[in-house]
Amino acid sequence: MRHHDSPKLERDLRRRINVLRATGILLTGLFMVGAVATPVGATGTLPPDNPATNLAPSPNFLASGICHETSVAAPCTNPCVRLVGSHLDRRPVFPSFSGTSSCTQFVLRALNVARAEENLPSIVLPTNWFNLKPQEQIFVIVDLERTARGLPPYLGLNRQLHASAQSAAAREVDPGYAQGFRAGLDPQGVAGMGATLAMGYTTLEADYVWMYQDGWGGRSSLTPNLDCTFAGALGCWGHRDELLGSDGTYNFGVGLHCTTCEMGTGFAIVNGVGSFTTLIELPAGSPPPMYFTWAKNVVPYLASSGSTSS
Repeated sequence: MRHHDSPKLERDLRRRINVLRATGILLTGLFMVGAVATPVGATGTLPPDNPATNLAPSPNFLASGICHETSVAAPCTNPCVRLVGSHLDRRPVFPSFSGTSSCTQFVLRALNVARAEENLPSIVLPTNWFNLKPQEQIFVIVDLERTARGLPPYLGLNRQLHASAQSAAAREVDPGYAQGFRAGLDPQGVAGMGATLAMGYTTLEADYVWMYQDGWGGRSSLTPNLDCTFAGALGCWGHRDELLGSDGTYNFGVGLHCTTCEMGTGFAIVNGVGSFTTLIELPAGSPPPMYFTWAKNVVPYLASSGSTSS
């Protein structure tokens, strides 16, 4: 029996899917460093603090692992990977997108290993997870990251924000301010917003890279965040900070404590790779209508745990 172990595939995959960008349009938000207060009951690492170093995923969903040609049901130790090609020249390939249970659980294991380093509880996905669209899954996982740390959830998905995020995902760029959505002003007098982009093959992979590989990886080839060009660069951990709600050193976010913020999310497959985007904006006045909310579409499907509190 022949088997494959492909470090080259891992290197190629890192170049191909783990591309994260932050742009000047994100220089907005609510809180500066020094003005950030830790929410009561918060746990884990919160801005302005960040993880000390990137965490390599365990298990490593960025590598195929060992692949056996004769196996049909699970040819590779990474269940997200499949073998293609003729019998004499089979090679492992990653999907453009995978929402299967086996792939999801594999990446979730790595995410929960990383969360343990922050003394955070394991994520328990809502029972309707596999019925959700990728855009809805992105919203859910971002709010699970927030609520586990004692932060208020973003309220829900807004159609104007979604339109901007979806357009950006199709173009592999960060979303900009959404047309038709009146953003509120932060203390610096700038309309509050935050946005992120990732490329990969599952929503949980995007979340992992945003949360745990957004810093300096030791060299550029091991650093998914293109704006983290050296240890301590202003762009390091910018995506993580945006999602949690504050980045006073680079991209000012919409606020750790924001209780009225809404989201738009996007997903598209571009050149065979999944493109995931988030857009968070602070509304001016009362929150406008949403088509998918934390309270109605997520909370009823959550297990009772510290990672799913509202």
